Amino acid sequence: MLRDEKVQATPDQASFACGYACVTSVLGSEIPAIDGLGFSTAGNIAKMLTLVLILLQLSIARGTLAAGVTEMDECIKILPQCVHELWESNQRGDATNEEELSFGLLAAWMKGLYTKKDPPYLASDLQLRASTLKQLKELASFSLASPDHFKYAIGVGQMLFLYFWWGLHPPDDEDNRLLGPSIEIVSLSASLHTASVAGSCSSPGIAQIEFEARKCPWRWRFVLLLLVEIAKQLAAYKDLKGAAEHFRLAEAHLKTMRMLPYFAHHRSLLPGQGPYRANHNDDLLRSSQHWPVWPRSAWPPLANFLEEHAHIFRAELDRLILADMDYDELFRTVQEQQTEFTPLPKDWGLLDLIRQGNRTAVCPYTPQSCALLEERPEINAHCFSERVPNAGVAFARLLPGSEIKPHFATEPSLAIHLGLITPPGAEMWVANETVTWSEGKAVVFDDTFFHGVRHRGIEARYILLAWICHPCDLHWRSSAQDSSALPLHCDKKMGDSL
Repeated sequence: MLRDEKVQATPDQASFACGYACVTSVLGSEIPAIDGLGFSTAGNIAKMLTLVLILLQLSIARGTLAAGVTEMDECIKILPQCVHELWESNQRGDATNEEELSFGLLAAWMKGLYTKKDPPYLASDLQLRASTLKQLKELASFSLASPDHFKYAIGVGQMLFLYFWWGLHPPDDEDNRLLGPSIEIVSLSASLHTASVAGSCSSPGIAQIEFEARKCPWRWRFVLLLLVEIAKQLAAYKDLKGAAEHFRLAEAHLKTMRMLPYFAHHRSLLPGQGPYRANHNDDLLRSSQHWPVWPRSAWPPLANFLEEHAHIFRAELDRLILADMDYDELFRTVQEQQTEFTPLPKDWGLLDLIRQGNRTAVCPYTPQSCALLEERPEINAHCFSERVPNAGVAFARLLPGSEIKPHFATEPSLAIHLGLITPPGAEMWVANETVTWSEGKAVVFDDTFFHGVRHRGIEARYILLAWICHPCDLHWRSSAQDSSALPLHCDKKMGDSL
């Protein structure tokens, strides 16, 4: 899975063990070149599979698939055979089934194309985009041709979402970058995600532990997200009949979710709650109150702390911007996008201050900001864990004329945005609420609700972005040795039962 303005996730860090790490990991060490292993698809299949396994394992190790893309491409061309041979020869990596293995291979292949250091680049080369999309569409047709092929559907559907949300050729001028998603691509992705739900997650008899292990809550919600986004885009095109049809499909999907034992008592899915009220914190903190945008009266203490020190964060951001004025390198290249999070990679940039519980290489240039943040248990090592792997704080820039695709998190967490440079025209939607930013003011929201961003202005927007542990999460409160009373919107008896 996409964190808000994080190179992630759409689904979640807990998605497929063999796959999602390939998509969302921040740039790590380079993968060494592997030479002398050329072959054709009809040739030495054993040699190819050995290389593919090496590439897959290396790509999962937080690296970029910088070499061997051609060999991986050969595997993708015969993906069912490649997956079968790898599985039967016990060359599976961390995958627990063929669906995970397929997802992992697709994710490693796509990430390699998108992040490789030498041209052609998937983000901008139309010929490469066309050939890659053609392969994905062929795999989509295969995945949908038979119920027995559902194991390939989730991987193909996610790759379409992650890399082709805006279609074959994302608009490259500021006047046309706010056109929304490609209905064709998102519709195909929705069909594939629906097939994966039918194949893995539709039986009411699945035990809760197995339902969660298959990532079924995420799968069900992802279909919901795609259906509603198709409806919104059709409405924008004045196709009101098509929009109404997809809203009805979303409502029917929601009605089916309510019938499953896992979702039976979720507050966000009760009758009268629309598709956009679905959120993952309802799974994790089932008796707590969940707002898309949190009222100030319920804010976690960190939000007020950030506002109190906004002048320090702004001053150090200004110094970074001034030093980079002639180069525009910091927000463009220091941390590159790993998936197509915005229409163009340059549209969105991130500078981590606290990441994985620790200070980053940016801190010598932002000493006061890092000193203030590193002691906060909501974001430091007390919070960072497998449960909340994205905990941290960063400066984030969004260029005008762009948008961040809809996404949602799947961790027991909240997000805080502190406005630093907030020109008019930028806004965020969270569920069915709209948010704008003001300089020195915080916004607290639940990023496990569907959300996205659009910037219709003419100047770059900058915020301080914090991903924090949820104040009702008893696991985090125990780690942080927080003995204060639970907020009233939390439930002492239930707390975090997972």
